[in-house]
Amino acid sequence: MKGSLIKQHRKFKNLTLEELASGICSVSYLSKIEHDIINASDEIYRLLGERLNIKLTDINEEFDEKIHNALLEWNQAAQMRDFPLMDELYEDCKASLEDNQNIELVNLYQIIEVRHIMTKERKPIDEKKLKEIRTTYEDATNEYKFFFHKIVGVHHLFLGELPQALQHFNDTEKLMKKLPFDEGEVYLHLALTYSKSRAYVESNHYAFRALDLYKSTLHYSRMVDSYIIIAINYNSLGALQIAEDYLLKVLKIAKYHLPIHETRRIYHNLGSNYINQEKYEQAYYYLQKAYDIETKETPFKAGTIYLLALASFHNGEKQLCEEYIQQGENIAVENNYLKYKHKFYILKYMLNGKTLNEEFIKKLEDTIIPDFRRLNEYKDYKEFTEMLGNLFYEKRMYKKAAMYYKESNNYRDTQKKDLL
Repeated sequence: MKGSLIKQHRKFKNLTLEELASGICSVSYLSKIEHDIINASDEIYRLLGERLNIKLTDINEEFDEKIHNALLEWNQAAQMRDFPLMDELYEDCKASLEDNQNIELVNLYQIIEVRHIMTKERKPIDEKKLKEIRTTYEDATNEYKFFFHKIVGVHHLFLGELPQALQHFNDTEKLMKKLPFDEGEVYLHLALTYSKSRAYVESNHYAFRALDLYKSTLHYSRMVDSYIIIAINYNSLGALQIAEDYLLKVLKIAKYHLPIHETRRIYHNLGSNYINQEKYEQAYYYLQKAYDIETKETPFKAGTIYLLALASFHNGEKQLCEEYIQQGENIAVENNYLKYKHKFYILKYMLNGKTLNEEFIKKLEDTIIPDFRRLNEYKDYKEFTEMLGNLFYEKRMYKKAAMYYKESNNYRDTQKKDLL
């Protein structure tokens, strides 16, 4: 097992066999050490350890079931988003592995630590860590590979890279069948990615599988996640009443079992649903309730403000709409949220009745719609492509109008092609 540890750290440091072996032993001898074909002397291990900055003598390499279970508990705490427990188990596992260098346990610690950081910081993996876990993957166990694909899938999801995320999540599901795991999170990740890709039937298939598992463990916050994905999918399929029923059902759970920020998400999605039903006063009511609950998730806050502005626009509340647009634009610019920069820009022109202006149409056609496509924002892509078709139709540019109507109607096939 020392050989695997040496090989792994050599790759971390971008050293060739020749560079590591230089002045210590022959290249062929080092290769045999790395493949655990032979055991070297303590002196050679000491020299290799000094060059790699790791300890290779007087170490415990036994697989410790207690440490393994603690690592899995740490991962479970990350799934539950229980930050105090995550921090406690992180310190426990770190301390345990100071006296144990079993390669399987060390690798598992490495990948769960990445999950720990992603869960707390809510951002993609940094390049150094990503390179390290990819280096480890080659000789790793199926258990490590399972966590790798799940975590790297989330990394791509953060970046909006849906095809790559889906590939990793599909690999996670395949590996789960070889392991004593049945994790709702695997199905939830697939449901979320398919939903973002506008593949609603596939998304609901996995969302219901996740929901069944979370119901059995009474994991209420994840039950809400599953219900909201299901509702969003029905909403997008035009089954607005069914979507509303699911959201009202989950709102009952929220009253008794969830922290206030989870309730905020439900209010937000109910508001979105009522906008789609053209029930703008009800939409405004729930969106205002969402807005009144403070959140540190600024993209979510920007989304709520946009929907409030949209509901105000449809209610004929021009001054109120202007106030929300100004507030939303400030957040979008401050945080460089391109999606919301575009959406508030469009709404401002709608409010002022200037959507037929050449400068607006040019920006919509040349910049905004391509950006939504690039960002995988397919709902916005469809909506504003159709809007552009309407604008060209009003200007009697029927050929261009027909082209954009066709693109809007084919948007589902477009996203499927991109996804696959």
